[in-house]
Amino acid sequence: MQSTIDEIQTPIVIDEFPEHKVRGMSCDGVDFRLHRWLVSFASGPEWYPVGEFVALDGQAAIDRAVEVFGTASDYQAEEIPWNAAPLLKPRAAGSWSSR
Repeated sequence: MQSTIDEIQTPIVIDEFPEHKVRGMSCDGVDFRLHRWLVSFASGPEWYPVGEFVALDGQAAIDRAVEVFGTASDYQAEEIPWNAAPLLKPRAAGSWSSR
C-alpha cells in the first residue's frame, strides 16, 4: 500500500504558545552598561591574559573567568574600548605557515 501526500501532511494547530522564561533584572529604571574586559591571571610573578569577557564591571568579568578557568594566585581586569579590534588569539606552535 502506498501513501499519498495528503495522508502524510496532517496540519497541527497550536492554540497558545508557552511563555518563554527569561532571566532578567529590573532596578527601577537604572541603565546597565556592559564593558569589555581583558582578564589576566597571575602565576608567580608573571601575568597571563586568559580571555576577553563582557560584564558590568571588572569584578564580574574576573568572577566569570574564575568560573571558566578556575582559581589563580591573583586576578586583574583591564577595560577594552568597544571600538578596539578583537584581541589576537594565540596559535599553536606548529600552525604557522612559512611563506
